[in-house]
Amino acid sequence: MADVKIQIYGIRTVGDANMVINAGCHHIGVSYGKIKRTPGQLTCEAAKTIFEGVVPEAVKVGLTVATDLDEISENLNEIEPEVFHLSGDIDGISPDQVAELRHRFPKLKIMQAIPVLAGVPLKDQKVLEYVRDYEAVADYFLIDTKAPSAGDIGATGLTHDQTIDKAIVESTDVPCIIAGGLTPENVAEAIHVAHPYGVDSFSWTNYTDGRTNPDGGCKDPAKIEAFVQAVRNA
Repeated sequence: MADVKIQIYGIRTVGDANMVINAGCHHIGVSYGKIKRTPGQLTCEAAKTIFEGVVPEAVKVGLTVATDLDEISENLNEIEPEVFHLSGDIDGISPDQVAELRHRFPKLKIMQAIPVLAGVPLKDQKVLEYVRDYEAVADYFLIDTKAPSAGDIGATGLTHDQTIDKAIVESTDVPCIIAGGLTPENVAEAIHVAHPYGVDSFSWTNYTDGRTNPDGGCKDPAKIEAFVQAVRNA
């Protein structure tokens, strides 16, 4: 399973970006925008500093929870990553609107988040319907746990039924990155169940005691190393 891509979110500094890349991660994820919408979201200027300050081998992923095309476009005009992750309310931005975003930014790849509810059977969720609706306009799917009360998707640290990940992966040719409470202890099992294109970590590779790295980053090098090794050994 050494070819499984590793995506790390919550990158806030150039130092953390290069640290996770040097540890063997393939995608770095940065949440940014002019309107503050989520904790840890960076300004466009800070995101630009990170994307311009890392080695070119890493895929630079930007995230938004916004659903207004003009707001999203304004942010992309400031700094356009290689991949843009739409992680807001999936019902707030239609496939036609995603197609319009692609028209406005022809070089941009789209990662569409697919919301999975924890503890809810596949038959009672809309995930496969979402996959069918969005696969024509998505370059990647990010399958993540959605809190029932939240509008956006992910960043919960909560797991969900990985057989749902498997069902999504098997239903589409769009590369799928799985997320949702993945840790060094459970990521190998998730890989064996779902056979995804990649795996993603945010919550469980952060420091949990309020510490930061010298430059203000929040990623724990020991947890990053453990996560990478667990993926490589899966």
